[in-house]
Amino acid sequence: MTEIVTKNRKKIVTTLPSDIDQVGVVVKYDILKYLRSRRLLGMIAIETLVLLLITALPPLLGHQYSSNADSFINTYASFVTILVVIGATLFAGDAIVSEFQSHTGFLLFPNPVKRWVLLTGKFIASMGAMFLVLFIYYGVALGLGLAITGSFSTLGAESLLLAMLYAVAALAVGYLISSVMKGATGALILTFALFIFILTIVSQLLTLGGVIPWFLVNFAGGVIGYITEVPYPTSSTGNPGGGPGFTMNTYVPDVGVSIAVMVGYIIVALVLSYFFFKRREMVA
Repeated sequence: MTEIVTKNRKKIVTTLPSDIDQVGVVVKYDILKYLRSRRLLGMIAIETLVLLLITALPPLLGHQYSSNADSFINTYASFVTILVVIGATLFAGDAIVSEFQSHTGFLLFPNPVKRWVLLTGKFIASMGAMFLVLFIYYGVALGLGLAITGSFSTLGAESLLLAMLYAVAALAVGYLISSVMKGATGALILTFALFIFILTIVSQLLTLGGVIPWFLVNFAGGVIGYITEVPYPTSSTGNPGGGPGFTMNTYVPDVGVSIAVMVGYIIVALVLSYFFFKRREMVA
């Protein structure tokens, strides 16, 4: 607030916060929303359960832990994509549509805040929550690997970076769904179903047809687990049953291509999210 003093009176001019300051405010209150709704705590509880099961089941079943740090972390990395999908559902599925369905937009949108500021702040908050979940998960997994195998998995650290990129891509897709759906429940279900069922089925059908689904974000996310394997696996085609006319294709995503695909999904999904969000109007 700026004071301008004249001869006869004091004139007060209000200076609005900058767009960057407003982004920070949106981030703050969306993080508080995650805490109050207990979504963040629920997500941490889910990953805690996953960590406990992965760590406790092998000795209970009579198996020994791998003595190789990369092999040890591979077991944990193979479950990361599922955690990312759950996180994208909780933190992005209804991020935009809820403002319209619950009519909180009537209080939010009339304020002098640009739509891109709201979208940016919400997305940063979603990334912050997701990254916290991933840091905890990989921190525990890498720490256990160091304690059990006696060495640190650098490939595990690379897997974390790829998981963060995949998480951003999944969040971006979730925001796109949220920007076009009319109901929060439908947006949450579609976000979860898209990654768990729809894209998985499409990927498997393309694989059976001999087409490498390199352009699907879920296929690209497979590098999170594959990167911890030494040597890095390669695609293969074979006939495991030996019968005529049947071929089993096993395709492994290329790391460089997968990174490019995930970046592409992030850019396209966020641009479309902003386009639909900006054009959308509140309806009483």
